Amino acid sequence: MINLPIIDRYILLEVTKVFLGIIVVLVFGIIGSGFIKMLGQAAAGLLSNEVLLELVLIETLRLLGPVTPPAFFLSVMVTLGRMYRDSEMTALSASGVGGMRIYRAVIVAALPVTLLVGWLTLELQPSANQMKRDIIARQGTQAELSNAAVAGRFNEFSRGDLVVYVETMSEDKSRLENIFIQNRQHGKLGVVTAREGYQYVDAETGEQFVVLADGRRWEGVPGHNDFTLGQFEKYRMRIDLQGQGRKRIRVDELPTSTLLGSTEIRKRSELEYRIMIPVAVLVFTIISVPLSYSLPRDGISGRLVTAILLYFTFINLMGVSGKWMVDGFTPEWAGRWWIHVFLLSLAGLAVVFRQSVSKGWFWRIVLTGPGKPQ
Repeated sequence: MINLPIIDRYILLEVTKVFLGIIVVLVFGIIGSGFIKMLGQAAAGLLSNEVLLELVLIETLRLLGPVTPPAFFLSVMVTLGRMYRDSEMTALSASGVGGMRIYRAVIVAALPVTLLVGWLTLELQPSANQMKRDIIARQGTQAELSNAAVAGRFNEFSRGDLVVYVETMSEDKSRLENIFIQNRQHGKLGVVTAREGYQYVDAETGEQFVVLADGRRWEGVPGHNDFTLGQFEKYRMRIDLQGQGRKRIRVDELPTSTLLGSTEIRKRSELEYRIMIPVAVLVFTIISVPLSYSLPRDGISGRLVTAILLYFTFINLMGVSGKWMVDGFTPEWAGRWWIHVFLLSLAGLAVVFRQSVSKGWFWRIVLTGPGKPQ
């Protein structure tokens, strides 16, 4: 176990307490907003109630990585700002504790957060993206059959490969009666009739089925050797409404190991994005120490506004940097890493500007010009 000095342990403990509090608030905010959004989709029939909680948890895991750096950034700003207002920093400075000791304490707190964010973005987030799209694709397939099927007429799906006729159905379209299904798979035409049936989604594979009861099944062409005719008490029939199965895997669903060493520009952009999120924890840590400086009577609102503006600048640049990199707008050697350099420079200018205002340099230059004041 690392034996840290008392001052380092104190700063580490204070930063950790504030950080955990901010993370809890953000997680509950994500869960609440995600649940409300998906509840609206469920009310519209796009999602079933059974997958609501699963999707909310997956969405929380997806967003936990990107929201952790600003949470840690704000925790350091709040902690050090309070220490300045309570004159604790003045006492530490008088005792010989310089800025490097403060940096050492917050870096010690930032390292495990960086590793956590690295695991979330490099390992967990791609899997969460894939799970979310798989669930939504299954729900969309089920909703297509439920919403498009109309009792009393022939309903065509998959460009004519699937034809469904249902004489009557329940109000929620889950129970079907007097069913006729014509389905073409692997070049073979099959016809199934049944007295009743219901929709079913396999929990393991996520495939869509219609379970039919008390019916008959024909497959092939009458008069040919492969023509078959049979009766059944219960028959489970797989329904592929999309015809082509699941769509091509997107770049943000690929494992990080697949992206490593790739020369394809989109994969390189995605890899840099995943690495930049944990690196942002360290960048924001470096920025937070000078930005948190304040006089004992200064309020906290100004520093928090600066922090929020810097973070939203970072988020917006992260959003457009990927397109710029893929389109060749930014140099290939720069990739998306220039954002961190730009952010450090912007924070440095903010610190210089604030110090110039606090010491009167800015207003003297504005009122008397850049020359030597009288």
